[in-house]
Amino acid sequence: MPTNSGSVFSETLQEITNTKLEELSKRRSEFETTKANIISRLENETDPLRRLDLLSQGVKESYAMKTTKAGEILPGQSKNPDLELELKHLKNFMAQSRYDPSITPQLMRDWEESLLRHLNMQSSKLEYASLYAQLVTEWLSTEKAVTGGREDADMAEGFEDVGDSMKREARQRWEKVVFEPAGVDERTLKAYLSRLFGLQDEGKPAKAKALEQLRDKLSRFENTLAAPGQFNNATLTWVINGLLASDLLTDERREVLRDFLGNPTILAEVSDVLNMRLASLSTWSWGESVHLEQHRKITGVYDVRMHEDVLQAIFLQYIGVKWSVFLKSAFREFRRFDGAWKSSEKSIPQLDQKRREYYLGFSTHRKGSVDSARDKIYRKHYFMANLMGHDEQKQSFVEGEEEANYSVGLPGKPQQQKHKKRAYMACVAAPKTATATAHRKPNSRSESEDDDSDCDPKERRPMEDKQRLIRLLSAEIAINTKLHGEVTAFRSGFESWDSFLPHETILAVMTILGVSETWITFFNTFLRAPLKFLDDNPTTKPRTRHRGTPSSHVLSEIFGESTLFCLDLAVNQATDGYNMHRMHDDFWFWSRDHEVAKTAWKAVSNFVDATQTSIDFGKSGTVHIARDPSVASKIDESLPVGDIRWGFLKLSTKTGKFQIDQTMVDKHIVDLRRQLADKRKSVISFIQTWNTFAATFFTSNFGKPANCFGKEHVDDILATHQRIQREVFASTPSSPSGLLTGEAQPKEPITGVVEYLKHLLHTRFGVSDIPDAYLFFPTELGGLDLRSPFVSILPIREAVVSDPSKLLDVFLETERDHYESQKRAFERNIRHDSSWEPEDPRDREQFMSFDEYVRYRENLSYDFSNNLANVLERLLEVPAGRGGISVASAGVRGGIEALANLSHGLKDITGNWYAMEPYWRWVAQLYGPEAIRRFGGMNIVEPGLLPMGMVSIFRDKRVKWQG
Repeated sequence: MPTNSGSVFSETLQEITNTKLEELSKRRSEFETTKANIISRLENETDPLRRLDLLSQGVKESYAMKTTKAGEILPGQSKNPDLELELKHLKNFMAQSRYDPSITPQLMRDWEESLLRHLNMQSSKLEYASLYAQLVTEWLSTEKAVTGGREDADMAEGFEDVGDSMKREARQRWEKVVFEPAGVDERTLKAYLSRLFGLQDEGKPAKAKALEQLRDKLSRFENTLAAPGQFNNATLTWVINGLLASDLLTDERREVLRDFLGNPTILAEVSDVLNMRLASLSTWSWGESVHLEQHRKITGVYDVRMHEDVLQAIFLQYIGVKWSVFLKSAFREFRRFDGAWKSSEKSIPQLDQKRREYYLGFSTHRKGSVDSARDKIYRKHYFMANLMGHDEQKQSFVEGEEEANYSVGLPGKPQQQKHKKRAYMACVAAPKTATATAHRKPNSRSESEDDDSDCDPKERRPMEDKQRLIRLLSAEIAINTKLHGEVTAFRSGFESWDSFLPHETILAVMTILGVSETWITFFNTFLRAPLKFLDDNPTTKPRTRHRGTPSSHVLSEIFGESTLFCLDLAVNQATDGYNMHRMHDDFWFWSRDHEVAKTAWKAVSNFVDATQTSIDFGKSGTVHIARDPSVASKIDESLPVGDIRWGFLKLSTKTGKFQIDQTMVDKHIVDLRRQLADKRKSVISFIQTWNTFAATFFTSNFGKPANCFGKEHVDDILATHQRIQREVFASTPSSPSGLLTGEAQPKEPITGVVEYLKHLLHTRFGVSDIPDAYLFFPTELGGLDLRSPFVSILPIREAVVSDPSKLLDVFLETERDHYESQKRAFERNIRHDSSWEPEDPRDREQFMSFDEYVRYRENLSYDFSNNLANVLERLLEVPAGRGGISVASAGVRGGIEALANLSHGLKDITGNWYAMEPYWRWVAQLYGPEAIRRFGGMNIVEPGLLPMGMVSIFRDKRVKWQG
C-alpha cells in the first residue's frame, strides 16, 4: 500500500483502521463470551432474586462497568446512562423484594427481561459494528485491487462492453479539434466587437463610455496584482479550500492539499515559492508538458482533464479567483451604467401615468411589479453567473447533480444534426429582421436596480440555478399563454464550448476589455499548454493546444464568461432590452412576441459567425405554445429546430408543461445496472454509486417539484423511480438479475435496492434480519447512509399546488374585483380638485376602462392580494419545508433528545428535531422506532467503535464511472 503523503491508503490511517477493527473484534468476542456465561449460569438457577443478582452482576461485567468497593456503579463508564440508572434502581428494588411481599415474581421477571433486553441490544450493536468493519475491509481490498490494476474481469458480466471504443472515439474527436487552429478571421472579429461596444459610433454612446470605465478599473486592478506578498497563510487557506470544493484535482492531490492546510510551516514555504512565481509572471510556463487523462462523467460524456502539480494548481486558482471576482464586479457596473444595458421595462407614457393617478387617487410604481421581479431574478442568478462574487465563494458540488445529455448515444442524431444545420445556415443568411419592440424604453435604468446590492452568497449553486430556470420558463409559459395567448421560446448551447473556444477569440475579447499586453501574454501561455496523455508512449512529444480551455479551472471560467458577456450584450441590444437567460454555455430565451425571438436568434447567429464557435444543434430547439391548442404552431424557419429539453424533461407544445421522457430514462437505467454491477464487489461502493446515480442524478434530472409543475409532476417522478428500481433489480430464481452474478440466488424475487442489499449482506456475511434503519441511517449513527429517492420527493407532494393554472384563474377574478372596487371608489369621490384632469369632460366623470386599468399589469405594482407578482412568486416556489413529517412521536422524540449530548459530529439526524432537514425527519420517524427497539436508541453503533477516518475518506471519494 502506498505511503506517500496524500494517498487514500496512507499507511498511518490504515494502521489506525486495522487497530480499531482488531479491538472491535476482540471486544465483541469478549462480550459474547461473557453473555453466554451469564445465560449458562441462569439456566441452573430458579430463585428469582438470585437470578436477578446474577444477571445484574453479569451486565456490569459485560459492559465493563467500574464499581466502588461497596458495589456502587461509577457513572459514565458504559456510555449508557439509562442502563446505569436502571441498575442503580434495581439494587434498591431487590433489597425491597427481600422483605416486601408486594414485589411479585412477575415484576421480578419484568426486571429480568429488561436486563436481558439490554444485553441483546448491546449484542446487536456489536454485531452491526462488526458488520460495518467487514464492509470497510471489503471496500479497502476492492479499492486496492482497482488501484493496483487487478480489477475483477466479471464485474460487469452480462453487459456489452463498449466503453473502450467510446473512450477512443471521444479522444479522437477531442484531439482533432484542440490541436488545430480555429481559423478565426481576426479582422472580422475585431470589427464585430468594435460595433458591439459602439466604438465606431459617432458621439460615443453609453456602452462605449461604460467600456471606457471598465478599462480604467481593469488597469487599476492589474496594478494591485503586481503588488508583492500576495500569497500568505491566510490567502492559501481560502485558495486551497476553493480547490478542494472544485472538481479539478484527483483524490490523491486533494489529500496533499488537506495536509498543507494542517501545517503552517508548509504554507509559509508555499507562499514564498508562489510569491516569487507571481513576481516573474512574464516568464511563467507550464513546463515541458502537462499530462492529460480522460474522465468519464455520470452523463456518459468523456472529459479530458489536465494533471498539473499542486503548486501550479494553487497558483492558477489564486489568479483565476482574483480575475473572476474583479470581472463580475466590472460587468455589473457596465450593466448599471446609464443607457449602456437596455432596460427590459416597458416605457409608460406620461399621459397614461397622469390618468392612472387621476382615477386611482395615488401614483403607481414599478417596484414590486412582475417586470421588476423578472429583472431581479435575472440579475441575481443569471447575469455572469459563472463568475465569483468574492474570494472565498465556493461552488457547491454535489456528485451526481449534472444535467443528463440527451444527445449522448442516442440513435438518429446525425440526421437531426443535418436538419438543424440547414436551419442555422438559413438563419445566418436571412436578412436583418426589424424588431417589434419600439415601445420599450432603451436607456432607462431599472427602478428595481435599487435592490441590486450585489451581495453574493457563500456558495454558488449551479444546479439550483438550472432548476430555477426551468421553473421560470414554466411560469412564464403559464402567464403569457393565459394573458397574451402565446409564447415563443428557444433553448440552445454551444458545441463542446470548453474544448472548441478559439484562443484568438478569447484574446481578442480580453484585449477589447482593456487587458494589458503582460496579462495577454500570460493568458496566451496558459491557453497554449504543451499536452500529452498519461497513456501515451514515453517517447511521444507533447503537442501545443490551439483551441479550448483547461477543464475546471477558474481562469477558464473567466475566459468563457467574458466571451459570452459579448453574446448577452448583443442579444440585449438587438432586442431593445430583452435578457437572455444563460448558464455557462447553455442559453434560453422566450417572448410572447415571435419576432423578438427571431431577432434574438439572429444576434446569436452573428456572434457565432464572428467568434468561430459552434452551436450544438443536438440540444437546441424552439417551441411556440398557444392558449388554444388547436392553433397551428408558427415557428419561423430561422429558429433552431427541435424540442426544448432539460435533463429527462421534454417541454410539451400542447400542454406547455415539462414531462418526463421515459425513453431517455430507459437508456440510463441500462447504464445504472452496468455501474452497479461494476461496484457490487464492495457494498460501500455499491451504495455510493446508488446514491449518486439513482437518488441524485435521476432525481435532479426529473426537475425539482414546484408549484409551476403541479402535483401530477410529483406523481410522475415517484412512479418513474418505482419503475427504475423494479427494472434494475428485478430477478426470479429462473431468471436471476445480472447484479447477482456469482452470488447465491434469492428464494423470492428482488424488486428494490433494500431487498438486494439485505440479500447481499446475508449471503456474503451471514447476517440476517437486517433492520432497515441500518441501511438508511447516516454513517455517524452507524448506518450505511443509503439514500431513498422517494423520501426526498414525498415531503413536497402534499404541499405543492395541485393545478398551477388555478392560481392565474384566481388572479384574473381578483383583478376584476379590484377594478370594480376602484371604480366604485372613484364614482363616490370624483377628483375635480386634482392637479391634473382629462381634457374630455366625459373622461372626468367616467372611470377608466378595464383594458386601460390592466394595460400595465406586468410593469407596475398592483396593490391587492393574489396580484400577478404574487402569482409569479407562488409558481416559482418549491414548498419543500411545508410537507413531510413535522412532529415526532414520543419514542422518536426521546431518541432524538438522547443524541443532544452526542451532537458533535452529527450532521443529518441530530439532537435537534426542528433543525433537521425534512428528508432526515422522515427517515428518523420511519425507521427510528425499529432502531430504538433493536439498539436501545438512534445510535446503531456506539460512538468511537467505527473507523470514521476511513469512512470519511470513502464518503469524499468520487465515484469512478465505467465506460
